[in-house]
Amino acid sequence: MMPRHAKGRRGAAIVEMSFVVIALFGLLFLLIDLGWVIFAKASIQHAVREGCRFAVTSQTMTGMGHLASIQDVVRQNSMGFISPAQASSVVQVRFYNPDTLQQVHGAGSNAGGNLVIVAVENFEVRPLIPFVRSADPIRFSVRAADRMEASPMGIPPNL
Repeated sequence: MMPRHAKGRRGAAIVEMSFVVIALFGLLFLLIDLGWVIFAKASIQHAVREGCRFAVTSQTMTGMGHLASIQDVVRQNSMGFISPAQASSVVQVRFYNPDTLQQVHGAGSNAGGNLVIVAVENFEVRPLIPFVRSADPIRFSVRAADRMEASPMGIPPNL
């Protein structure tokens, strides 16, 4: 039979351990969420860079225009964060005149020498484990820019 004061110590140790375990799990879940957001932003940034690299070559995918091809390249490289349905609304492609830095629209805006900016603006990532913090999404934006190369035979592809 155990003395009365030994049972009390054992119970106190269990209570103290539960406080430490709760704090450690909270910290673990917070680190998992932080890692998830960093992974998501790095993945989207990589996808946008790949879209920009594709854009400057004036290539198009079969049956698609230049803008749709760029958006699809970004979607393919986004590690599943951007769905096919989201690609056209989330991925933005803009062309600028390098001399005036004014945005250029319409046919020929993707001509050689112009600047291209591929962007994903206000992208939302939900936390994996919303126990530690609220389930509100974390928003971020990423962009990549480069100068368009001259198109083959001097004719830029259809937008």
